[in-house]
Amino acid sequence: MKPFRSLRLRITLLCAVLLTLCCVALAVTNNLSAIQMADNITAVPLLRAQSDGESYQSAVPMLPLEIDRVVQQEQLSFHTRSLLTTISILVAGLLLIHLLVGRMLSPLNELSAQIQARTPCDLDKPISIPASGDEVAQLAQSFNAMSRRLGEAFLMQRSFSQNAAHEFRTPLAVLKTRIGLFRKKHDFAPQATEEYLSILEGEVDRLSSMVDSLLKLTNLEQVPREDRIGLDELVQQAAGDMAALAQKKHTSIVVAASRGTVTGSRELLRRALFNLAENAVKYGPEGGQVQLSASLEGETAIITVADQGPGIPQELRERVFEPFFRVDSARSRQSGGTGLGLALVRAIAELHGGSASVEEAPMGGVRFTLKIPVVTSK
Repeated sequence: MKPFRSLRLRITLLCAVLLTLCCVALAVTNNLSAIQMADNITAVPLLRAQSDGESYQSAVPMLPLEIDRVVQQEQLSFHTRSLLTTISILVAGLLLIHLLVGRMLSPLNELSAQIQARTPCDLDKPISIPASGDEVAQLAQSFNAMSRRLGEAFLMQRSFSQNAAHEFRTPLAVLKTRIGLFRKKHDFAPQATEEYLSILEGEVDRLSSMVDSLLKLTNLEQVPREDRIGLDELVQQAAGDMAALAQKKHTSIVVAASRGTVTGSRELLRRALFNLAENAVKYGPEGGQVQLSASLEGETAIITVADQGPGIPQELRERVFEPFFRVDSARSRQSGGTGLGLALVRAIAELHGGSASVEEAPMGGVRFTLKIPVVTSK
């Protein structure tokens, strides 16, 4: 790619050169006209002075009048030529500037035509970048980058819609099937009715959980983010929230947190850490260990949750943050997951100006890491 050359500077230099040429042309023509006028005045014939009285008296008064008339004529001619020359040079200069600037801006017109020709079907198709290396080339590169991001967003939206439809279809299908069986069997015994209602209640709770998570994803911006939260407090709360589930699976939770505070939403950060800790306990082995840690590195708070679970393949580690994506669909549904927990974690981290990532844990399994600036943007 050619080095950047400012279009503004090029047009400025072009106008400066053209104006300089116009000024030089005007100066040359004016000087030539002045010289010609002086030559014409000098060429006026002067009458010789006579020594006798009558001839001298009749000849001398006529000489100044002749000179004044010639001077006035030459001045008028000079002004006329200067005015006509100035107009001609300015018209020629403006025409030349118009043509040259139009030629310099032709890549911008071509770029505009390419953008206008885009349709929703080929919006992510890159446009050709001109070889000028100026602002027009930068604009084309920015448009291509924007088109690429829009294409990725549209792809994620389609994937989200498909996954959401699939996730909602499953519990609805279960509900419809159970209602059909219940109606067909006409078994209204207390035990059968209780089992039926229990299944319906579980599927309805699952649908409610998905709807609740979706609402949280769409309303994150409205939550105030002005709380001062201690890192040790945040980690201890997450460990306390997981105490019952960890005890049920005989999982030990190890907490290590240094002193430090972050500014943000206490509710959202607690939700993010709860989701990570809940996944770690759910997908970890019976009698395993979950490590929660928090520390400060410069102006960034580092919060990690590590487990001893089955791990996540390298090629899927980025996709686990997509809504409704599951590494193991059957296992995730059995554990009651909605497929939105990690998407909510990343959304909360990015809302606070940070990031969320996952990597292989030293103790086996995976380690999720949240990086939150100490002073977050509002």
